Amino acid sequence: HLGYSIKANPFLIPVMAEICDALEVCSPGELAICEALQVAPEKILYSGVNKTPVDIREAMQYGAGIFTAESLKHMHEISAEAVKENKTVPVLLRLNAGSQFGMSKQDLLSIIDHPEEYPNTAVKGIHYFAGTQRKKTVKQLKELELLKQLYQEIETEHGLKLEKMEY
Repeated sequence: HLGYSIKANPFLIPVMAEICDALEVCSPGELAICEALQVAPEKILYSGVNKTPVDIREAMQYGAGIFTAESLKHMHEISAEAVKENKTVPVLLRLNAGSQFGMSKQDLLSIIDHPEEYPNTAVKGIHYFAGTQRKKTVKQLKELELLKQLYQEIETEHGLKLEKMEY
């Protein structure tokens, strides 16, 4: 399944919305572009590190198909807005890939182990972004192996079978 980050070339949205399973939207402005172009809301993966509760609510009201949680704080904000909207929203947890973005493995597992702290959310997978302009396949294979092992650990030791990965 292919996802497309609209940040790169938003002029491609009409075509990519037809051929991709998901469009990654990282800001209120990008969401507004998708709304203006009448992108099917279920195709929207609402991501980005600076989402406010208002931004989250607007994406939920539009019907965004899945959200990323960049931190424990984001997960609490997504949950709070989902409760207010009386919706259960699917979430990808963003695992830190060595930058300032994303959460630690410990925080990620804490969310998985304590779903009662995040009502109206359903953890569906992991979001992992290691950067752009990456030309060494060996690094990508290493990351994918790390993620495969993490998925296996989450299933066997934490009882959750994850369905999705954004890489």
